[in-house]
Amino acid sequence: MSEQQQVLDADPDAPIRNATQVAGYFRDDCRTLRDSLQLEMVVAQYALRLRDVHSPEGIPVGEAISAAVVTELERHKDPLSHAILRGLEHLGSGDTAQRSADAVARLSERGVAVEEKFADVGLAEATGAWRDSSGGWEDEYSLFVDFEHPLGRRHALALFVEPRHGGVIKHIGLIDPMSELDYPGEPESLDTPVAGALLRKVLDRSFPRWPDFVDDYRVLIAAARARTMT
Repeated sequence: MSEQQQVLDADPDAPIRNATQVAGYFRDDCRTLRDSLQLEMVVAQYALRLRDVHSPEGIPVGEAISAAVVTELERHKDPLSHAILRGLEHLGSGDTAQRSADAVARLSERGVAVEEKFADVGLAEATGAWRDSSGGWEDEYSLFVDFEHPLGRRHALALFVEPRHGGVIKHIGLIDPMSELDYPGEPESLDTPVAGALLRKVLDRSFPRWPDFVDDYRVLIAAARARTMT
């Protein structure tokens, strides 16, 4: 964890007082990342933290501070901020996602490039999907979906679904792609649209008040992936 993120953790009211400082932390935490998957992971965590900011009096101000951070990022007019805003457009929700999309459009019109190593942020595509129901419990299953960014970074979403309420997510993870794992057994292969519909259904069932009460950044990434699959 970076020094800047430690400051945020130690001082949760800092975003309220200084959106410029938070945008600086955001940029610093992304500057040394290697690829778009890492960027998306950091952006998703910031999106959740910004959403949940309250004033010292306990008043929700997440929407306001998120808007200020988007504005501050756009003000930099540079490839790093452009990449971060693309990540917020892809992974954010509501007004934050729309403001980020608008900022991305304006930066593109001005000819601001995206940092080369992050040029494929938000563009991961599904390359395979599997369902494993061999756990021994009725209606329990594991769902795996492999993804690849155009610049080459591969990864997988792994979900364990339990039968409660018709099937909800008990565990979710970002792991190495299934194609690189020595997975025991022979899970059932799924067509990508089928897997995407299943992923979206179980996310909707697990988080019916989306995006409220979502506190795991991997859920934001899973939701974004599901949208691209369907």
